[in-house]
Amino acid sequence: MTLAPTGPRPPDAAPTTAARPRRAAFRSRPGRPPEGNRERARGRDRLWVAAFLGPFLLLYLGFTLWPLIATVYYSFFEWSGTGPPEQFVGGDNYSRLLGDPLFWQAVVNTLLFAIGTTLIKLPLSLLAALVMTRKWLRAKKALRTVFFAPLIIPVAMAGLVFTYLLNPSNGALNSALHGLGLTDGTTDVFANRWTALLALILISVWQVFGQYMIYWMAALQNVPDELYEAAALDGASEWQKLTRITLPMIRPVAVVIVMLALVNAMHVFGLVVTLTGGGPGTSTYVVSYFIYRQAFGSLPFAYGYASAAALLFSVMAFVLVTSQGLFVRRAQRLRKEYGV
Repeated sequence: MTLAPTGPRPPDAAPTTAARPRRAAFRSRPGRPPEGNRERARGRDRLWVAAFLGPFLLLYLGFTLWPLIATVYYSFFEWSGTGPPEQFVGGDNYSRLLGDPLFWQAVVNTLLFAIGTTLIKLPLSLLAALVMTRKWLRAKKALRTVFFAPLIIPVAMAGLVFTYLLNPSNGALNSALHGLGLTDGTTDVFANRWTALLALILISVWQVFGQYMIYWMAALQNVPDELYEAAALDGASEWQKLTRITLPMIRPVAVVIVMLALVNAMHVFGLVVTLTGGGPGTSTYVVSYFIYRQAFGSLPFAYGYASAAALLFSVMAFVLVTSQGLFVRRAQRLRKEYGV
């Protein structure tokens, strides 16, 4: 039996099996879609974007932009809120407002409330967040629910509940103080300006505590664990980890949280209405309650004057909010020094 001699493959011979997959893969590569198909795809994307943004834009125009424009317009009129505004007074509402002692008292009370709640709720909620993010803590979900539950209670309902609890004649607070022998008679916390403001501050802290604890927990979760591990190897204490790692790393977020806390506190209204009604007298008026009383408190309604007060206070809040950009940039530069 003789074997056929081996020689070079003729040029017209079939390709080898090693070359076939490469050619098949080259033939199977998809080509670029035609220009018309890409334009149609872009058109469909624009339609979807418009469909999703359309309802939001309508609500934004109807409930944010138009009321803002109307407030600016009405602030230049002496208007009672009924019929078209006709008595143009120019800047008279603003000049009256700048000389109104009740307005400035409301501004001072609003700032005291905002600063007081911020100084109490942010350190306490940060401490709670530090504990809640520890690995050794058990029942974290239950504790989060306990801290967050007061936030879902409507402000008006919370105010009514504490009105009964702090009632000077038969409230739970007076009963507890009398049972402990701390007081002989009744204690009316709403009979004095400072105790009334303190009660408003503490009740507000109780209600929004869980919200800011969640904010702090989100900020703490962005701190790399490697930094804590390196600090532990260097023998750093827990206090050193907090002051040298945790606080500098969360500083950009902390600035935003502080600004949110201040701005949200400046909008206090429901607690004042249900707990103090601005009293005793007018000593616990805040700006939002002052605007409400001017616009709807007595006849004839001073809607134009209330619009001027709302616009002037909005400018103050806007200046406060825009200042956070400077602090955020400084905090971000500090964070870059840590290489993260």
